[in-house]
Amino acid sequence: MKFKNYPREYEYVFTGEDLIKRKCDLSQVGVHGDFPESEQKYCSLLKETFGSLEKHVYDHYVKLAWLFRKFCYMGRRRIKYRGNGVRLDRAFGVYLRYFVGFDNRFFIGHYVPFTKIVGYFDDLYPNFDDNNPFEQKYEFPFKYLNMECMFLVYQLPERLDLLRYGDSKGMTYTEFLDYVLNYVNCYNEEHGEKYLFIFSYTAMPYIKKI
Repeated sequence: MKFKNYPREYEYVFTGEDLIKRKCDLSQVGVHGDFPESEQKYCSLLKETFGSLEKHVYDHYVKLAWLFRKFCYMGRRRIKYRGNGVRLDRAFGVYLRYFVGFDNRFFIGHYVPFTKIVGYFDDLYPNFDDNNPFEQKYEFPFKYLNMECMFLVYQLPERLDLLRYGDSKGMTYTEFLDYVLNYVNCYNEEHGEKYLFIFSYTAMPYIKKI
């Protein structure tokens, strides 16, 4: 499918100074205690800490996905995170809990974005299984966008086109949200109801492919 970058037709929902000020007036934000000494420093530390965390998490996602796909049982190899067959997946779960000493569901269970991010690896890194992430680092693929952006569009066939365009424009997370929301609405106008923007106050937004 050829990617089409639609011009803006729909209003901004996640960005815009007036919109943001109604929900969080920056002039009213303060910082408790003597450190950080200003809101600007506080914001900078949050950015650095979240950024560092995401890079480390991504690196460990890569290594775990690579290791998980190395597991073989009774001559069969695990290829997917789940859905490899009851016997193979059950043996792997028992192996992790009994011999390794960890329950993978604690860090990378159904309700965390691990499986969504792992779904990108074969597209981002050709011959993913053949290289060794403990010796050759798999770099995070975007300069400006984060894993939240990857989660937003993980179901879309054109997800890499959207992500690469957003990254080329230096978009922030909220800017990418508005860009994708406009894209989805324009796409549905042209092709019929194909995508649904899922948004709630209790979960991260994402696009559902109908």
